[in-house]
Amino acid sequence: MVANCLKGIIFMKHRFAFIAFLSLLLSIPFLFSGCGKSSEEDKEKKLLYFHVGEPKTGSKAIQYECSERREELAKLGVFYPPSANNVNHSVEIQKILNDKAEETKEWILKVKAQSKDFKSILLSDECAALFTNDPRFHDFLTFLDQNFSVKYIYCVRKIVPSVGSHLTMDIINAVLTNNSNTLNIDELIKNYIIQINYMTQINALPTNNSDTFNIDELIKNYIIQRIDSYDFYSRLNTTFLSYEDLAKSGKLVQTFFDQAMGLKKEISDRSFNTMGHYDGRAMGFTDKQLAHLERIFSVTKGSLVAAYHKPDSSLELSKALSSLIKERTEKILNAPIYHMGKSNPYPSIGFSDFERSHRWTEGTKASITLPLKDMERRPARVSFLNTRGLVTDSHSQDLTVKVNGKEVGRYVYTSSNNNQTIDIPLPKADQAKIEFEIPHAASPFDLGIGDDKRTLGILFDEVHFQF
Repeated sequence: MVANCLKGIIFMKHRFAFIAFLSLLLSIPFLFSGCGKSSEEDKEKKLLYFHVGEPKTGSKAIQYECSERREELAKLGVFYPPSANNVNHSVEIQKILNDKAEETKEWILKVKAQSKDFKSILLSDECAALFTNDPRFHDFLTFLDQNFSVKYIYCVRKIVPSVGSHLTMDIINAVLTNNSNTLNIDELIKNYIIQINYMTQINALPTNNSDTFNIDELIKNYIIQRIDSYDFYSRLNTTFLSYEDLAKSGKLVQTFFDQAMGLKKEISDRSFNTMGHYDGRAMGFTDKQLAHLERIFSVTKGSLVAAYHKPDSSLELSKALSSLIKERTEKILNAPIYHMGKSNPYPSIGFSDFERSHRWTEGTKASITLPLKDMERRPARVSFLNTRGLVTDSHSQDLTVKVNGKEVGRYVYTSSNNNQTIDIPLPKADQAKIEFEIPHAASPFDLGIGDDKRTLGILFDEVHFQF
């Protein structure tokens, strides 16, 4: 799957998150050109189901069943188009990321013509969950909306196991596709991820020497990217499915069809293990390469070497790596303290770049979303310590704080009172969207105290959770 995805990226411990705030996100104006069209016009369009993700949610099992049951689906009025790899539609769709959007659009129009005798079309490329920050993908979705009535299907998985599974595949694939005899694992992984930066928008990875490579930073950025993807699709006509619920039912494929498409058909699931595709290629590992991985993950010398030399080597190594990544992911997501100037494992909007010791709000609004339902120890309060405003003797800053739309505090920053703690009780809800409104944000340049022309309001530093 990694090869088809151009490699990719995550979702959290215990029950999957963010379904609860779907109704809130649906109130956000639709992103694409079709939002103003009448329901009558939409009814005239062919219904297109687009299975967009996430990766590592049983997508291959679903895709193999669809490809092998094309005739059965056709009898139910569903057209699963033939494709270059015959299983899914990643080859055709991902051409848009190689600046071949016209080829993709021509293929889509051909599919539309071929489907004239069908009620609906089903496309599947689970890695579409990774492309939401790419304007070329936005253009493609606009094109779909112009030609079809589009309904998206999005399988959601808890972050912790998803990070473990997907990042493990990235690392193994990066190692296996390298032919160098002088392999530096951390440099290879770094360059590999930077190579796909154009589609994932992971901007916090190091670009200098390999000693600065930090696997935890990669995990944090994966988490943010995955949550942003969910946010993106929540604004569209999307059916969200829980991977955990699908897998628990014992009938993943049938449940997928029933819940996402309303097809009442008995389908027997197959056992499908994507790691099986890596057994032959995994023989290229050397003990030196595995020792590099042990150093990156700070594990006991020889532990990954031992895992690799067990029977079914790539699967055993996958389990070992995945377990290590899960442990680090849990620690990141449940850390009682973090510094906003260095990192932020939660989705945030309206903040400046990381500045090591702090991070400013940029503009008049900012927000941080905490996925409370999926935090292993659910915090009761959160405190933002040592917050300071951009103030002068003649210019103060007013701050209004809201949680899930409800005001919870007002603060005034002046030159004589410019170090305050924002203490917020957290609601008994699935998530807490903490919003900051700073109406008098200004630039240091306009205030005559510097050359910085950014519109700044409040400086944030250390964040503490209380349990």
